[in-house]
Amino acid sequence: MQTEPSPADLAAARRVVDRYLPRAPLERSPLLSEELAADIYLKIETFKPTRTFKVRGAINKIASLDPDRRARGVVAASAGSHAQGVAYAASALGAPATVVMPLGVSETIVRVCRAYGADVRLEGSVYDDTLELAHRIERDEGKTFIHPYADPLIIAGQGTIGLEIVEDLPDAGVVIVAVGGGGLITGIALAVRASGSKATVIGVEPEGADAVGRSVRAGRVVTLEHPHSVADKLVAKSTDALNVALASRYVDEFVTVTDPDLEAATYEYIEQLSLLVEPSGAAPLAAIRAGKVDPRGRKTVLVISGGNATAELIARITRERTRVSASA
Repeated sequence: MQTEPSPADLAAARRVVDRYLPRAPLERSPLLSEELAADIYLKIETFKPTRTFKVRGAINKIASLDPDRRARGVVAASAGSHAQGVAYAASALGAPATVVMPLGVSETIVRVCRAYGADVRLEGSVYDDTLELAHRIERDEGKTFIHPYADPLIIAGQGTIGLEIVEDLPDAGVVIVAVGGGGLITGIALAVRASGSKATVIGVEPEGADAVGRSVRAGRVVTLEHPHSVADKLVAKSTDALNVALASRYVDEFVTVTDPDLEAATYEYIEQLSLLVEPSGAAPLAAIRAGKVDPRGRKTVLVISGGNATAELIARITRERTRVSASA
């Protein structure tokens, strides 16, 4: 297993992230606070370049490379958001980038990656299917592989979100985070604990893609045969021993939500708060609305991890939720 990131790694990552990226706001939502009888705060990562938190870890990792490795370039496998983060970070740091994504990825994401100068390759149907080609490129072309979640520097980069939360809201009582491969939740949880905060850290997974929670409960890496969810950025067959070890130590609880829960939360963000949030980013609110997390009486932070949803998906969710409301 790789060396776990340390508090010093988090502090170093914070310096890199602050140099290259705008700070994500932490906003109190009066409407959600009133409805849920809690102080609800939104950590909004959708204002980051590429509209997702993934760029934090990518820029921290690529910034760590020496000039020779940076010149040889980097390669990443991704369901979409990590590819955009790597493409942006590589462009900002002057490194050639190749990104491998599944065949069904949004054409817009492909165009965004190419706009940042990345060489885009399409392979397989889910993230894990892209790994073989990415590792072949790593081996044959001498590029550095940028893992989306199982790398201490990636985890430290994502953990800068936790440092910002504790700095802006020292008395936070609950921090709720969406979980895919485990890089975001473990980075934030480590940062919260390293900062001395007593906040409870809760991870939210789709019912059809809960590899990290299952792995933590089993005490070993568990692989899912057919992971699936409308929250495509959270769909992975498995995780890594590094993430399992960190999650076991620092994450207080894992809960799951259904696709209808995720879609309802996505619609609520648009309809009630005028925020475009993808289903993956809506997972923390979905967990509260589904009764899986009780925020009452506590300062609760919902990490809105991304806003990369296609127009077609948003139109379908809006159409279906409007029909449900009309028939209620």
